[in-house]
Amino acid sequence: MFICDCHCDTLTELYKKNVGLYENEQHFDIKRQMELGGGLQFCAIYVPTQEFRYGGGLRYTLKLADKYLQEMKKMQAAGLDVFQVRTKTDAREALNHKAATMLAIEEGGAIDGSLEALRCMYELGVRAMTLTWSNRNDIADGVNEEISGGGLTVFGRQVVAEMNRLGMLVDVSHIAPRGFWDVIETSTKPIIATHSNAKALCSHPRNLDDEQIKAIVKNNGLVGVTFAGQFLEQDYNDACIDSVYRHIDYMLNLMGDDDHLGFGSDFDGISHPPYNIHGVQDYKPLIEYLSAKGISDATINKITHENVISLLERVL
Repeated sequence: MFICDCHCDTLTELYKKNVGLYENEQHFDIKRQMELGGGLQFCAIYVPTQEFRYGGGLRYTLKLADKYLQEMKKMQAAGLDVFQVRTKTDAREALNHKAATMLAIEEGGAIDGSLEALRCMYELGVRAMTLTWSNRNDIADGVNEEISGGGLTVFGRQVVAEMNRLGMLVDVSHIAPRGFWDVIETSTKPIIATHSNAKALCSHPRNLDDEQIKAIVKNNGLVGVTFAGQFLEQDYNDACIDSVYRHIDYMLNLMGDDDHLGFGSDFDGISHPPYNIHGVQDYKPLIEYLSAKGISDATINKITHENVISLLERVL
């Protein structure tokens, strides 16, 4: 079983607690990824906008990037087959390794309003960036600011264009609706919502409405189904494996094909995971449940890894 997961916040917890990526007590570690059968995990650098709203985000970002790079070096020095994805060729090559990761950023404030910083992040291996967290930054408004009706700023449009040029995934999770539609209009490459669910099933403002989901399909992009309980059910206490299945089933039917759906667990970034999903190891019962509900092996393979690898081959 090879699982591509488009979003986790594990790096933040590793940095705070000074623990390692190979084995830990968080939702995700490389050891359990290997035991599962391998995979590609997007490792996001989450920049808390409450703390870094007016600068300092870049310095914090570098600290977490260093944590990631040092952990990768440590595992590789120990002879572990852990691979870092940087190119479209790497995306396909990841299937031949016991574990793989890709560095990402959650919150465009990480670049402190600088295209130069964006390019430096690319050189460090960052290959995806969530344009906003839920608050406002130099790029656009997040969903918490939806009332203002703000979309992409002039700088935000420059960021999207530069990410397209570099070959970075533009992530629209967390962005306010006006900004979402601006990205659809502006981006020349497929986009991704790394960790978002269907608003028709759960009306949280972080979820995507039907028109947004269909626009991502038309854009040839991808939606990563997330395990955040409050994005799965109106009462997060009800969130479970069946909730994940229902969002998958709904979006597959809405999309009309199985080419634009994947996973974006948000492991280590969610306070209320489903009561029967406790970490990366629980992808196994989840996939078994999807199969038992009648989703074909071919579609499951697309959702677990093929769609993400195909997207990376189109964008990186």
